Amino acid sequence: MKLINCLGICAAFAAVLSCGGSKITLDSYVAEESGLNIQKITDESKNAVCGNNFSYAPANFGRSSVGGCRKLGMYWGTQKVLSISPDGQDIAYLTVSNKQRNVMIRKASSAGTSTQRTFRDVYDFSYGPDGNIYFTDYVGNGKWQIHSVNAKAGSVMRQLTSNNNDETPVMAKNGHSLFFTRHDNTGSAIWCLDVEDGTLTFCSKGYNVCPVGDGSSEFLCARNSDEGVSQIWLVNYVTGIETLVLADKERGFSNPALSPDGKWIAVQGSSRTSAGKVKNLDLFAVKIDGTQFIQLTYHPATDCNPVWSADGKALYFISSRASKDRSYNVWKMRFNL
Repeated sequence: MKLINCLGICAAFAAVLSCGGSKITLDSYVAEESGLNIQKITDESKNAVCGNNFSYAPANFGRSSVGGCRKLGMYWGTQKVLSISPDGQDIAYLTVSNKQRNVMIRKASSAGTSTQRTFRDVYDFSYGPDGNIYFTDYVGNGKWQIHSVNAKAGSVMRQLTSNNNDETPVMAKNGHSLFFTRHDNTGSAIWCLDVEDGTLTFCSKGYNVCPVGDGSSEFLCARNSDEGVSQIWLVNYVTGIETLVLADKERGFSNPALSPDGKWIAVQGSSRTSAGKVKNLDLFAVKIDGTQFIQLTYHPATDCNPVWSADGKALYFISSRASKDRSYNVWKMRFNL
């Protein structure tokens, strides 16, 4: 395990690149993952689960929301395609049907059927603490806008943003601060919409926002550095204090997810297998103060989009492991640190 010094739009739809031309392994886990109790939750023969595919390098990496590591020559989409209900009973994920991507919801256990909850063309989404699904919808003319729909009943949508390219919406625990990434000529930036009074606030540069606490002042986010790697930052958008939490010249990180107790951050990041040096995405964890960095998964397949269980004792994630054609499924593993 390598210890590191931890201080402080739509390009993901680009063509999928090779993961290194490696031989596909049909094992559910590898030796380094023993003890994680990795379980498969979905079945690709019933639903085509969406994951974070590899992408071509964007023309301006530093201003994009594409994750990457220039040294490894790896770039990937960072959209949120997996989420969990506030009570931890249901999981939601994206699937493809009739050439469109939509949100499916099912019980978090490994049994049960899924219910389609959106009927649009969804780019990414998250489950809100209020029981709504907040999602990015393609509305035509190159525009992506944010809508919401009740996760349990009905299909009536509420449009929340317009006339811009907005993505990755996340509702804070306070129930009214909706964070999202907006793309314009200056690059990717995080904004906050107060859904109660309509106030729109610029917060900071970055993408992949993850509110900290109730979301009234702090969040985690990803940013792309001039050195060509994606990093994880902690931002207090009220005081303006910004802290670099996770950075490594050898790796890029994105999609931060904060544990329920606020102590751990799970991320996806670039990696190379010990055997064959196959490039892939793996899952990592680090304390919110930047200490105790650890690698969680080591499989040569893609592992991405970590989401915490409600009790913080497990992580759900998207992976192409144990699949002949590298199809994605939802998986679950134990977290006992």
